[in-house]
Amino acid sequence: MAIIKNGVNGTVSGKAGSVVFVQTKAGNYVRSLPRLKKGRKPTPGQQEYRAKFKLVQTLLTPVLPAIRIGFMQYDPLKKAHSNAMSYNLRMATIKVGNKYQIDWERFTISKGLPNPVNSFTIEKDTLQAHLKVTWEYDQMIEKKHDLRSYLCYLILYPNEIESNNSVHINDINYPLEHRKQTIALPKETKSTLYHIYLFFSARDGSNITTDSKYLGTITY
Repeated sequence: MAIIKNGVNGTVSGKAGSVVFVQTKAGNYVRSLPRLKKGRKPTPGQQEYRAKFKLVQTLLTPVLPAIRIGFMQYDPLKKAHSNAMSYNLRMATIKVGNKYQIDWERFTISKGLPNPVNSFTIEKDTLQAHLKVTWEYDQMIEKKHDLRSYLCYLILYPNEIESNNSVHINDINYPLEHRKQTIALPKETKSTLYHIYLFFSARDGSNITTDSKYLGTITY
């Protein structure tokens, strides 16, 4: 069933007969419904793509708040989640044997301007229960894109998200020029391996970001 929003002059969404109305940032369009052949088994290629798609979708869902910031401007005509799905499907999946795995070093939470960080240190303070990342950055990249006031996003992503471990993002965002960022360490009941990512976002409401940078792992 198709639905008309805001009266006869509004937008249409949903299915009507053999067509479906689709709403995107670029506007509305109509496309034909695919012809379904009942009982037809998916081809090996379709099965592989579905497995890869499911893997990336599972990994992006817990970090969606950061994705909505980090991929908003990658392709302004598409939603941030679609941008992140498309990019990571192409760049961050590897096939090992007959299964797909994520390449954590290429897994991307934000895609935009060059990340200026060129060196960093990671300190884990178990007594105070926080992690501190300090960095130095490329002055030429910072000046070219005026990144000094961009705010830091630090993400701890568990290696085994299916084990009910949570993704953690810093509550307070320091600017690039501060050269350090802290994040509270999670209160886990067992030792957990986390992948660390870092990116910066404009504070002026333009939603411009840098690429996310993979900083390695910690176990906590």
